[in-house]
Amino acid sequence: MPSPGRICIFLAGGIGDFVAAVPAMVLLRQNFPLGRVVLVGNPVWLPLARECALADQTRSIDDLPFHAGFMSSLPKEHPLSRFLAGFDLIISWFGDREGQWEATLRRTSPGKVLVHPFHRVHAFPGHVSDYYLATLQEMGLREREEDGLGRHPLLRMRNRALTKTTNGREKPSDDRPFLCLHPGSGSEHKNWPKEDFLEVALGAFRSWRLPCTVLIGPAEEGQRTFWAKASGPSLSPREGLSILEVSRVLHSATLYVGNDSGITHLAAALGVPVVALFGPTDPGRWAPLGSGVEILLQPISPQEVLAALGRFHSSIIL
Repeated sequence: MPSPGRICIFLAGGIGDFVAAVPAMVLLRQNFPLGRVVLVGNPVWLPLARECALADQTRSIDDLPFHAGFMSSLPKEHPLSRFLAGFDLIISWFGDREGQWEATLRRTSPGKVLVHPFHRVHAFPGHVSDYYLATLQEMGLREREEDGLGRHPLLRMRNRALTKTTNGREKPSDDRPFLCLHPGSGSEHKNWPKEDFLEVALGAFRSWRLPCTVLIGPAEEGQRTFWAKASGPSLSPREGLSILEVSRVLHSATLYVGNDSGITHLAAALGVPVVALFGPTDPGRWAPLGSGVEILLQPISPQEVLAALGRFHSSIIL
């Protein structure tokens, strides 16, 4: 197809959904280098998309009158109609099962429209990241085989995006090795017991003198008191961090342990050696992509997790 001048991407969902879609967004930019990309998405991860130059402009999904996209007849003078009419290509990984959003896009946009809502991933036989890539095949865009050998595109861009300070809030790195833990996720039933995470932190310090940073976000609100009581010279909870600050902590980490969560996907994409604890989700479809990822299936003991960390630790020059 002719190179589109203005491209709009709609992507809802959390951090993990964003990380999984990055290879497809990179492929799009590689094939249409002169196109101006507007990415409409979750305000939680949009700053990372900007830092990694995945789009020329970003818009929070909360800033657009999305409810109007489900009207049976959207007036041309409506703000959403005017916004959609400005693109040569719209790729929507957002949509409803009834197809009303797709119908609105096709009525309103003068350009090419691709609508592949995320809920269709459940009928896709492969990894979620491959689903996003597959949605671009109808435009003739395919990832080269050598591009997908365990190295996530965020890893190639991390030095540009993640070595800055953030308004003085991020503590300067003293380059000391440390273990990073993220004991939560978007769903309680995927979480390994916090007591077992603590045992791993204590074991890593006993075995390798690795202090531990524990990332506490909104999903881990119920664990704040537990980790506050456990804090000390070898363990430091960090909470209230932006996505860029979290990314910089991950970027500096020596090792990482986490559940099946967006933060675990981000850690793997940034090249951190990751031990990912899965259950009940299928790692064949949802495993984090990266060059150093070990998947462990729950139920599992802290000793087994420490053994996995030890395999990484033995290959790292500290």
